[in-house]
Amino acid sequence: MSGFYPGLSLPGWLVTSNSALLNLRLLRVLKFQRVLTDEKTYMKFEMALGMKKSDVRPYQLQLARVIITIFTLASVSTGLIYAAEHEVNPQIPDYFTALYFGLTTLTTLGFGDITPITPQGRFVVVMSILAGVAIIPAQAASLAEAYLDFQKERAMGKKKPRKVGPDNMKRNQLCSNCGSGPHRSDAFFCWNCGESLGS
Repeated sequence: MSGFYPGLSLPGWLVTSNSALLNLRLLRVLKFQRVLTDEKTYMKFEMALGMKKSDVRPYQLQLARVIITIFTLASVSTGLIYAAEHEVNPQIPDYFTALYFGLTTLTTLGFGDITPITPQGRFVVVMSILAGVAIIPAQAASLAEAYLDFQKERAMGKKKPRKVGPDNMKRNQLCSNCGSGPHRSDAFFCWNCGESLGS
């Protein structure tokens, strides 16, 4: 069967009339990736949903990216494994079994209760494993990094810098040893000679 390009043909198992490629319509979610390009665009999207500008955090962008990536990989691997195996493999009778198999393959868990029997199914499994090993940990690492940066910024915001200046000085307190003053209100020792200031 010819595709969009002359001379390019797709395998029969992929383009049959009862093919599971209808599942690939779920790839429309990739349009959402346009919103996930940068923080500014994502912030506009969140504000359109009714969130306040102050509630939008950078780690939320990374979380949305991870969710979309996992959803996309799972739907593609499930659709392809279902298309390749459901007619010949009695272990994959329906789409939900293919979803279970696709998720266990993508996460590289692989219980071993379902195995592909066609070369096409094995190829899909290999590609799913490679995607699961390469893409998901990288996305999770960037999510963790963004969340840690958020926690660090929050911790920095809670620390109040100490005031230094005339308002933080006890003007009347002089050192009993050397007569130096004034001293800071939080000082226990003289800044000039090191003698205890007492109370």
